[in-house]
Amino acid sequence: MSEILYTPRLVLRPISIEDAIALFPVYRDHRAMKFMPTPPHQLVEETRAELAQEISLQGACGWAICMKDADQPIGMVNFLGQTPIPGMGYILHPDYWGRGIVPEACRAALAYGFAHLGYDRVELWINEANSASIRVAQKLGFRLRGQIPMKYNHQTIHHTMLVFGLLAGEENPAARFFQLEPVLLAQDVAKTAEYYRDSLGFRINFLYGSPPTHAGVSRGDWSGSGVSIQLSQAPAGQPIIPSGSLFILIGTGLDAVFETYQARGVEVVDAPAYKPWGMREFTIRDCNGHLLRFATHG
Repeated sequence: MSEILYTPRLVLRPISIEDAIALFPVYRDHRAMKFMPTPPHQLVEETRAELAQEISLQGACGWAICMKDADQPIGMVNFLGQTPIPGMGYILHPDYWGRGIVPEACRAALAYGFAHLGYDRVELWINEANSASIRVAQKLGFRLRGQIPMKYNHQTIHHTMLVFGLLAGEENPAARFFQLEPVLLAQDVAKTAEYYRDSLGFRINFLYGSPPTHAGVSRGDWSGSGVSIQLSQAPAGQPIIPSGSLFILIGTGLDAVFETYQARGVEVVDAPAYKPWGMREFTIRDCNGHLLRFATHG
C-alpha cells in the first residue's frame, strides 16, 4: 500500500476502487483518453473495472490526485506493476491541464519510487503525437531511450511509442545497455552485405578488411535506431548452421515489405500470417541460411 504524499498544491492518496465514481468524468472525456489504450468509458462500471485491474497487478502502486482544498480526485498517477522496468502512468481531467499539476504529482511519485520502492529507473511510454506528455517527460528529466511500434485494439492504424527513461539521480555510472546487434557468420562478407542492401533494403554502414571480413548493415530512419546487424567471415571450410532466428519488429507495411522481398527473389520460409500470440509475421532465409522473422502488432 502506498503512502499519502503531499506537494505544495496537492494531496496524493492511495487510489481505491471507490474512486471510480469521481474519476469516471476523466475516463469518459475524449480529450483525456485520446492517447490511452482503451476508448473513452461509457459507463462507470468500465472505470471501476479498469481501476480494479490496475490495483490488482503485483507491484502496482497508485495515487488519486487531489487538490489540497478538496478530496475529490481530478486524476491519478501510478506505477504500473508487472513490467520488466518500472513504468509510470498518469491521467488528469482536462479542466486542470496547463497548471503544472502532472509534473508536480509525478515528482512526488518518483521520489517515493526511488526512495521507498527501490527503483533505480522508471519509464514513461508516450505516443509520438502526444506533445503535452513529451513536455512533461522533459520537465521531469526523462530522456528518450527507445521507440516501440504499437497498435491498440480500438484503433485501425499503428503509432510509435516513445520510451522515455529516468535513472535515479541520473548520476549512476553503472554500465548502460544501448542496443543489441547480432553477429551473423557469412561465407562472403562483401556479397552478403550487398545482398542485405539490394534484396532486403538495408544500408551498408561499413566494410572492414580487404577483402572484407567484417561488415555492418542496418535499416531504419536515423542513425542509432532501427535494426542493425553485423556480418563476420566464417572460418574457411566451416559450414554455417543457424542456431535460431532473428525477430525483427516493424510498424506498418509488413505485407508491402513481404511483397517487395518476394519480387526480388528472396527465399520465403513462411508467408505472412497471424500468430496465436497476436503478431502478424513472415519468415525469410538469407543468402547464408540465417532465418529472419519480420513481425508487426495485430
